[in-house]
Amino acid sequence: MTLPPLFIVVEDGAEYTERFTRFLGHEARFLRALDFAAALASARVEPAAGLLLDLDFRRAPAAALVDEAGATGAARAEDERRRLSEVQGILILRALRGAGVVLPALLFADLDDPDQLRFVRETLAPVRIVPSSAGLAEIRAHLRAARGGG
Repeated sequence: MTLPPLFIVVEDGAEYTERFTRFLGHEARFLRALDFAAALASARVEPAAGLLLDLDFRRAPAAALVDEAGATGAARAEDERRRLSEVQGILILRALRGAGVVLPALLFADLDDPDQLRFVRETLAPVRIVPSSAGLAEIRAHLRAARGGG
């Protein structure tokens, strides 16, 4: 019996993991990673089909947030913590790419700036940006595409 493909869900809560497991668990498995370190460890150990990343990590502790250089640090001013948490999914994906993780990624984000969208797509490929308006059918199609199934 073949196991369904595994996706690593990088989020500071459990909403995505729980929702995807509940509604898409019959065709994929989902492993939650709360931060960059956990995502990197999972990507190096688990035979994953892809990464699913939330953008905003406002519930994450300051020490778990990575900055633009991929570094973590507990001594962050509140304005820096807030700035990093607002784009943490992008920063985690950047750090994962820098560490050699090339799994296809879905970034759940509402990015309205065309230049930012182009920059993310060009520098963090392979990545698809999935807006918050996406329903389960669209997310399912993205998962299938990420694992090479359409």
